[in-house]
Amino acid sequence: MHGAVLRVAFGGLMLGLCATAPADAGQTPAPAIVADEAESRFFRQRIADAVALAHNQHYASADRAFGELIAQPEFARLNAAQRLQALTAAAASAVKLNDLPRAAGLYRQANAADPNDPDGWYRLSAIEFNLHRHDESARAFIHLVEYWPELLPNIDEQMIFQLVNRLDRESETRFGLVRALYDANWHSLTGDDGELWFVLLERHVERGEHEAARGVVRRIADPLSLVRLRSDKRFDFLVEADSWAFNVEHAAIGMVESLREKADATPRGLEIRVQLISAMLVAGMHREALALTEQIAARIAEAPDGQPAFDDIRQQSWVLNQRAIALRRLGRIDEAVAEMTRASRLTEDGLPNVSQSLNLATLYCGLDRPDDSLAELQRTGPDLAGYGRMVMQANKLCAALAKRDRDGVAAALHYLREHRKDGPLVYLESLLRAQRIDDAARLAAELLASTADRADALEWMQQFQTMEALPGDVAYRQARETMLARADVQAAVAEVGRIGRYQVYMGSGTE
Repeated sequence: MHGAVLRVAFGGLMLGLCATAPADAGQTPAPAIVADEAESRFFRQRIADAVALAHNQHYASADRAFGELIAQPEFARLNAAQRLQALTAAAASAVKLNDLPRAAGLYRQANAADPNDPDGWYRLSAIEFNLHRHDESARAFIHLVEYWPELLPNIDEQMIFQLVNRLDRESETRFGLVRALYDANWHSLTGDDGELWFVLLERHVERGEHEAARGVVRRIADPLSLVRLRSDKRFDFLVEADSWAFNVEHAAIGMVESLREKADATPRGLEIRVQLISAMLVAGMHREALALTEQIAARIAEAPDGQPAFDDIRQQSWVLNQRAIALRRLGRIDEAVAEMTRASRLTEDGLPNVSQSLNLATLYCGLDRPDDSLAELQRTGPDLAGYGRMVMQANKLCAALAKRDRDGVAAALHYLREHRKDGPLVYLESLLRAQRIDDAARLAAELLASTADRADALEWMQQFQTMEALPGDVAYRQARETMLARADVQAAVAEVGRIGRYQVYMGSGTE
């Protein structure tokens, strides 16, 4: 996921968790300031006036007033409830003025004044994320999970997955966040949480905490996480290869059935249907996936104006994205391009659609249409996260190779090499696309030797179901098979894991 997508998701979370929370983060009701003879009546009235300004949406005036009042000694003499009300109103005004650093500081003060308000921790986490301070965001969210686990169903699940994915792979904060979710017995209502439990499982195994790992593994049932378990020797003590519990193909069908039940129970949920379509694509149920996208499109088209068919209609672009993949796998290439183009033209909560534009550029790369790929990259804008920039450069490399642009090839490879930590497998695939097989083999060995990258690398090396290569991908596919067959790569794999063959597709990509 890319930066613009993440920011929108967190922006949508700026709502109270509790029933008593204000309906809008920028509109805080004026509190009843209780008279206290030990404090200045005039100062308390000025605080009440500032809160009223915020309540009436005069955010700039409220912000100026709060900036003066909070700095005065009298403010510290207010009781905790009065300070909390004022600080919350001040923080909400700062959010409305897009002064997120000031808002974060004010929410930290509010949480110090009264640490028993879950909304304060929730909003602080969201703001810190938007400021790209992901560790601080996670620490605030961990506090929320540990003290109010019952509120987790009120939170957009994308926030949780996005936050985990933005943290450093080996950080204690990431481990602490996933462990807090596990201890809270959190389960995804709209998709699969196996990838989170794999994060926890991997860390327990690295620490030698085998009993804890045995508890976590029971929560993992998605097919691709099972592939990771089966392919990595670190997890051999957990895996019964002949058991139904670790049968990848069986798990793929089970995941479809589980998500179908969740979708039936959530008639107005679009995200759960996106997850169901993705599971169908992993299981190779391409016609079923296409049929479901058609049903969804019909519901959206038939809905009255102003009354969307789904509560989370913003997920429509991902329905079109998955529809394009199903069409590609059924050999209907022109239709796949048309649907991915439609998806890329839908905005993501008013912002440019980064994800589908990059996916369309990648599809054009596979179709050997470099000019179209480059044109699509122009639509993504400058606001890309590190991984998104890696995907962009990989597509620029693909276009430069097709156009025999040596300078373009060199520039793209330079960027990919310098920023390889943002997307190691993107760099690996780019080396293969450029026919740098020796370099790719060395990188593959490095990734396998790294405990942080090993699981991803082994999953990438497995033999999944694939479609016939698109014209622009033929040479890449051949280079990949050549590299995997090398003795040095085979030895590096054997040291830490194994390569198996599975009758499922790797994710819901276009391969």
